[in-house]
Amino acid sequence: PMRQSSRITFRSTFRIKISDRERDTLIGYAGDVSECGMKLLSDALVEPGSMLKLRVRMRDREGNLRQVDVDMVCQWSQENTRTGFFEAGMALQGESAEYVRLIEGMRKLRKEKA
Repeated sequence: PMRQSSRITFRSTFRIKISDRERDTLIGYAGDVSECGMKLLSDALVEPGSMLKLRVRMRDREGNLRQVDVDMVCQWSQENTRTGFFEAGMALQGESAEYVRLIEGMRKLRKEKA
C-alpha cells in the first residue's frame, strides 16, 4: 500500500522517547515518525497485532518537554542485526489530533532549517 505521508527520520535516534503509559516504563525510541504512525526501536520484540498504549515524549527546540499519549497497533516487527534494536512498525489507532500536531510541528521545523 502507498504511504499517505512521508516519514521524518532522525539523525539522533534518542530524541523521541516512547514509554508504556500504563506501566510508565521507557520501551524505546522513535526511529521515524509520520502522521499515521512510527517505527519503534526497542530492546524487546513487539508482537505484531498487539495494541500498545504509548506516551511519546520529546523536547522541542526551546527545550520544553512535549508529551502526547497515543494508542498504536504493531503491524510488523523484526530484529535489526546491524543496530541490535528490534524495530516495529506502529500504526496510529483512532484519532489523535495532538499527535498529528506534534508531527506537523516537526515538519515545519524541518522546512525552516532546510
